Amino acid sequence: MRFLFGSITWYLRDTVGIGVIDLIPIALAPFFFGAIFPILSKWMSVRGALWSGVWLLIFARTILQISGDPAIDFWMASAATAAFVGLLPLMLSVGRSALVGGVLLGLAIDGAIKGMGLSLDLAYQTGIGPLLGVLAISAALLWALWACPPFDRASSTWGSGALLIGIGPFLFFQALILQNQGWTSEAAGIGGAQAQLRIALLNVVALIAVSYLERSRLAVGLALVTVTAAIAVAEGDPLVFNILSLLAVPAAGLLWSSMVPDTEERGLAPTGTYLVVGMSLFVTLGLLYYVPLDLDLGFTQSQARFGALVLLVLFGIGGMLALPGARPGVAQQAWAFAALASILPLLGFFLATRASDAPAEEPALRAMTYNIHSSFNTAGGFDIEAIARVIEDSRATVVGLQEIPRGRLLSGVTDQVTLLQNRLGFEHVAFFGTTDPTWGNAVMSRYPIVDVDEEYLPLVGTPMRRGYLGATIRVDGREVVFISTHLQHVNDSAVHDDDPEADLYPVHTEQIATILDTWEGHEPAILVGDFNARPDWKQIEEILDAGWVDSWSEIGVGDGFTASSDNPRYRIDYVFHTPGLVAEDAGVIQSQASDHRPVVADLVFG
Repeated sequence: MRFLFGSITWYLRDTVGIGVIDLIPIALAPFFFGAIFPILSKWMSVRGALWSGVWLLIFARTILQISGDPAIDFWMASAATAAFVGLLPLMLSVGRSALVGGVLLGLAIDGAIKGMGLSLDLAYQTGIGPLLGVLAISAALLWALWACPPFDRASSTWGSGALLIGIGPFLFFQALILQNQGWTSEAAGIGGAQAQLRIALLNVVALIAVSYLERSRLAVGLALVTVTAAIAVAEGDPLVFNILSLLAVPAAGLLWSSMVPDTEERGLAPTGTYLVVGMSLFVTLGLLYYVPLDLDLGFTQSQARFGALVLLVLFGIGGMLALPGARPGVAQQAWAFAALASILPLLGFFLATRASDAPAEEPALRAMTYNIHSSFNTAGGFDIEAIARVIEDSRATVVGLQEIPRGRLLSGVTDQVTLLQNRLGFEHVAFFGTTDPTWGNAVMSRYPIVDVDEEYLPLVGTPMRRGYLGATIRVDGREVVFISTHLQHVNDSAVHDDDPEADLYPVHTEQIATILDTWEGHEPAILVGDFNARPDWKQIEEILDAGWVDSWSEIGVGDGFTASSDNPRYRIDYVFHTPGLVAEDAGVIQSQASDHRPVVADLVFG
């Protein structure tokens, strides 16, 4: 499902050009098609329907692993999602523990595998190793189904089964916050690999907690309070969130268990209906959370998250009041297997703490700005290794990145700050999440970062929150302020088509004023980013009038176009510097790893 979110966003929207509103039914379709498998069980046995769904899931997931074509990947991700959704009600027929423990064990194994890859999903990894991993998981799934004892069509009642809809907000917050390495790392102030290792271990605790505490209404009530508090402070005090998130992952497992009722009657209609509705609610909550970044829907991301939390609380209260009587919800083998799988993120943790592989004989101060487009290339495919190679080959010593995610659901929940830092050997990194803690600007430096300053930029009526990240780096005993930013790209689309400068100037002038006020005239300083403004626009003149020098105008050769990378027609990415520095060289790197081309400038002290 993570892959499907990314495919819809970066392939269908950005590459194919399908509008946001038109994407909504496309996003919902695979979840509704999941209802096919419970319906199939009417004409074949439940086991037969399970085998059909499992084989489709394995086929689609295997093709997805080896394809590399964004169009094929989208269809395979859609098919795999439909199969997964359809299997959920069939699992309840196997037994309540199959659904309760299956979902929690799935989260545990998924988190463990992602931990080994420093948050990188197997679907985004290439080579024979990840493919063998997919085949091994497929073989284990086939064996588990083959080994299941006989079972019959069984379902909850229409009354008790309504709580199953709670799987929607439950999985939404798992993906957004609780199982999210980047959000946990950023909000709690800990390392990315450390965050994923912690999540993997807490998933084991969640399985154990369900094994021993799901009978207790008090335990479920305390779990509900804990999860609610953790989500409520997810962008608040780091210490408070750090403590609460330690408790919230196991607590969420108890909440999920309380929502799964006993099977009381034959037939799959109630279970199938409610779980398909619940999974459709999951993707709907994701849409409601992210669409306000593109369209004015009358509410913000924070308000959408609060609405989802209200739903989770309501289903949690319902589960607490209607605890099912049949036990257990999780077999001991499940948490034992999850504990074994937690070795994988431990390997990832040690991988992330290995010695730096920084290249030798670097240029003294080579500055780069790069809007990496969440590491999705112009064809709509994910390729963070291509981004890494561009940065590596540039031999930049300080890099300002824009559109870099730390676990954003739309970008496959990959912590790309941790991935790029580990891959490139940058010892000093700063990140500022702007829309939420999982997406924004970053600075990566070969030189020590001695101070960090961050500021939100004015919205000026636009839906997407932007930011300013200033990192003070020490270069040859001198402190240089290095600023990475990203200005708004569209204000009023109707005006923008005719006169983009007039459309963006009212927004840009206030955003630039905030940057200049926060900078406070420090000398020397470097200002880089995606300004979404061309060199002859008034907003760029305001930057130059404030004393900044455009490196490309100073020393660059040619037009310096940076966007879009497959057919560049505009220069909107800049490396500015104060008069205390001089540009000796500047260049634009030709690459389609992102929809922007990066700009690099060699700077020396004047």
